[in-house]
Amino acid sequence: MRAIVLAALALAACQPAVQDPAAPAASPPAAETPAPAPLALKPSGPARTISAEQEQSDAAWVTDVRHIKDVDAKIFSTAGGDPAINGLYTYLALYTAPDGWTRVFQIGDYNSWEVVEESAESLTLKVSRSWIEEGSGDVKTADEYLIVAIPDEQATTVDVTPAA
Repeated sequence: MRAIVLAALALAACQPAVQDPAAPAASPPAAETPAPAPLALKPSGPARTISAEQEQSDAAWVTDVRHIKDVDAKIFSTAGGDPAINGLYTYLALYTAPDGWTRVFQIGDYNSWEVVEESAESLTLKVSRSWIEEGSGDVKTADEYLIVAIPDEQATTVDVTPAA
């Protein structure tokens, strides 16, 4: 028995000591990234006037939501179309107390969208839109900018203006 205990102690002494893993090297503090310069986009065509939707979409279909700062508004998309050709139905929703999110305007159908500028009066979207070229049947895609006016509390339409 004594031989077994001595053998166990001898084997334990041969085991390497447990070491703490090395801490990762501290990274230098991140430099603050300056805010991007405004795009200075200007209207490049006539505005489309869009009426509020009468039916509300199911929340389960919502794919993207972006709240607009300084105003009770949000832009969101629902999935419903062909994902290769403008599958995101994109909306602007406005909150009116006490009714809630009752004013919803369909801005358009896009492959993707991104808010690039926003204020209490308007937001600028960069959208990717596709179409099928007549004759060849090729799918073409273009990025476009849209200025979406944020209407007042009583408005039932919203203006969407192309920008360049």
